[in-house]
Amino acid sequence: MNVSRRDTARFLASGLMLLALFSSIGLFGHGQTSLSLPSQQDSLALTVKPDRSVEVAWNTTSSLGTLTQNVSSLFTPGYEIHSSSSFSQQSSSVVQTSTIQYQLPPPAVSIFDSISLTATQTGLTGSGSLTITTNVPTSTITATFSTSPTQVKVNATAQLHFSPAFFGGTFLANQTAFQTEWNRTFGNVTWTDIIASQIQNATVHFITVTAFNGTLTSIDTNQATVSIGFVAVPSQPGTDFVTVLENILTPFGGIGFDAIIRSALDLQTGETLNLTYSGSTYTLTLQSTTTYVGDLDAQVNKLKTQYLQPLLAAFPAGTAPASLVFLNATSITISQMSTTSDLDLSAGTSSTSLKGLLLKPPTVGSNTNFTIPGLFQTLGKTPGVNFTLIGGSDGTNEVKIVVPADIPQPSSTTSNSATWTNLQDASSLSAVEFRVQPLPNSLLAFLVSPVGIAIEAVVAIAIVVAVVLYLARRSAAKNRLPMTSGLAPSPGLGPGPAPPSP
Repeated sequence: MNVSRRDTARFLASGLMLLALFSSIGLFGHGQTSLSLPSQQDSLALTVKPDRSVEVAWNTTSSLGTLTQNVSSLFTPGYEIHSSSSFSQQSSSVVQTSTIQYQLPPPAVSIFDSISLTATQTGLTGSGSLTITTNVPTSTITATFSTSPTQVKVNATAQLHFSPAFFGGTFLANQTAFQTEWNRTFGNVTWTDIIASQIQNATVHFITVTAFNGTLTSIDTNQATVSIGFVAVPSQPGTDFVTVLENILTPFGGIGFDAIIRSALDLQTGETLNLTYSGSTYTLTLQSTTTYVGDLDAQVNKLKTQYLQPLLAAFPAGTAPASLVFLNATSITISQMSTTSDLDLSAGTSSTSLKGLLLKPPTVGSNTNFTIPGLFQTLGKTPGVNFTLIGGSDGTNEVKIVVPADIPQPSSTTSNSATWTNLQDASSLSAVEFRVQPLPNSLLAFLVSPVGIAIEAVVAIAIVVAVVLYLARRSAAKNRLPMTSGLAPSPGLGPGPAPPSP
């Protein structure tokens, strides 16, 4: 068990491939008709800033429509899943905080009293513990696990109480039923070997199971105490899990992934994970805090280049896809990104959002009047998306959006935005211009305004007049000096009058 695999996968997807996902809008639900929902609305907003960076915001809302009734029959009212994740730049690190909350409906019989999981992880090295307590009948299950680059180890113990009334017909009904089932499974080496082989096959022989066994510590008419152990190592001796993964991917073009995976793991400096379940509120909450290196954005872009360069090198000069070239030339900032997701299974509705992803794409034109054709061409087909361009500002300058007359005109506009409803192809907006100009209330805007210029002229004239008057006074003072061949004593200098006689 590697508790960081979820965050590592999300980190790689958002840092390296998120823009590529935007280029295939169908992945969000429109492109694959067999999986599309009866009703889905996507909106994409790009805020272009004066420094020519682009902030991305994405929202999707979905409804099962007429299928909602079928879904409601499977999930009773109150079954909801909420999740959120956000990055924040700290003084010496980037911290990602994630929360997933499952709101479960009140069960007919409350089986679980509490569930608690705590874990810490750094790269492939980590450890944690899990505790589960039940109400009917009272039982306790505890497990500890540890991971390293070369081993995964899990030990679990359980004290299980029998109840013919509650568990009738199952192996927990009584001592005889439990003993029979134990002898068939964990008490049978053939069975444990088969399960171990199935685990290895399920991981494409990524791991080798070296231990999978159980021990019946004690048993009587009321309860049984058991322990179960599991150990797995890399399937190739003398290697670690990363090397084995690359060897598995090599036949599929995964050459060079070893260095990329190790570099990605090195970006994470620590992670803590906590899972809790409350039997009184029926809420299961998973919270994790992941700490990354302080220069995460720079390292993500380095990884992006490391990943894309071999792909570009595989094409003859000048033949690489334009979108791939554009992605390679675009820098990505994820240290302020955040996502949310809400799913109501009983109502059959869902919504997701993303904001704070910052791109620095190549532009065409000057710093104050430019276009971003590569961005729109990479986005490509956007069937049914509400597409908004927003002119950003930085306190001194603002971006004005100029839509040429020979391209699709926006459905609506504001003073700093333009929106295309149900846009079919983002590449049709490649000619949109972005002009950087001073803000109306900024000092620069005032200085170049007619009033500002007039005031500047008055100030300039006043300065010239003051200089002329000063020179005139200085010249007049020189002309009033006495014309003598000697130097006249300065007032107050020289011998004074003789003192009076006594």
